[in-house]
Amino acid sequence: MIENNLTEGLRFRRFEGYHRGWEENPGAFDEIVFRAVPENATRRHLLETGDADAAAYNLTPDDIAAMRDNADLQVVEYASTAVAWTIMNAPRLQTVGARQGFSYAFPYDDVVTGAYKGLLKRSGPIADSVRGHDPAVFLYQTDLAKAKELILAAGFAEGDSFEYLYDGTDEREQVVAQLFQNNVQQMGFTLALTAVDYATVETTIFGDAPPEDRPHFIGGWGWWPDYNDPWNHLNPNFLEASVGDGGGNGGAYVNPRFEEIMAEAETYADEARLAELMKEAQNILTEQDPPCIYYGQQVRYTVLRADIEGYVPNPLYLDAFSFQRMSRRQG
Repeated sequence: MIENNLTEGLRFRRFEGYHRGWEENPGAFDEIVFRAVPENATRRHLLETGDADAAAYNLTPDDIAAMRDNADLQVVEYASTAVAWTIMNAPRLQTVGARQGFSYAFPYDDVVTGAYKGLLKRSGPIADSVRGHDPAVFLYQTDLAKAKELILAAGFAEGDSFEYLYDGTDEREQVVAQLFQNNVQQMGFTLALTAVDYATVETTIFGDAPPEDRPHFIGGWGWWPDYNDPWNHLNPNFLEASVGDGGGNGGAYVNPRFEEIMAEAETYADEARLAELMKEAQNILTEQDPPCIYYGQQVRYTVLRADIEGYVPNPLYLDAFSFQRMSRRQG
């Protein structure tokens, strides 16, 4: 049962008629309170003092690094189905070569170690926990000389400026934007950063503004599937039908061969054929014709007080809690 009369969240009370019953966990909680705590420092303080028992993926990487050594807490980390990336505006970047160039310009290692503090694993567009993932997928490595050569060959000139929109409320994305800006500057170009809130990022991606009115890059985006299926993961982000009018293809990317692959993969009947199709699809989306710069597969985390038992992470339904299984250790 849910009560929403709290000024700061929701109160859940055990429903005795729950269809799965409670016999398997007689110590299950009678009541769960979800609190809305906007400030990161306050969230961490509540956990460390014991005034909160759990939080999922809403702290900073530095917080997590410190909490791993706190005996009063447990940090549960797990490989997710989510992949993080920066969207590239295909029409404004003009050519495949330019998008390949900026893919070589991205500071991958610094993003993994500096921005995400290791809570990221290099990947292409599909996580290794999702069916159809290609373990040999092409991964760009930072090469500024090659990047500059490709960008200049695409028709841009030294001194040209590019726009980068990102969620300025996310500490990780602030670092990512600054690291990328530094690399672009080293090549003789300018990356103009615009920090906005997450709602503006989302509105920009799903809005109907034409490509010429969108920035060259939208940072800190990504996706995970509704269920363990690669078509479901790729469809909202990279198909032509998802450009504008509420679709998630914020970079107006179109690749005819990718469209053909996805049409077949939507109704496939053979698992081996799906793997074959997805291998080609992932190569198109990375080496051949990249619509995005892929940071990698997110390592998700949940922080719990040390006496909380029964939590099981779910790599598909991210940041969820199976309260029926959870309890507080007694004694």
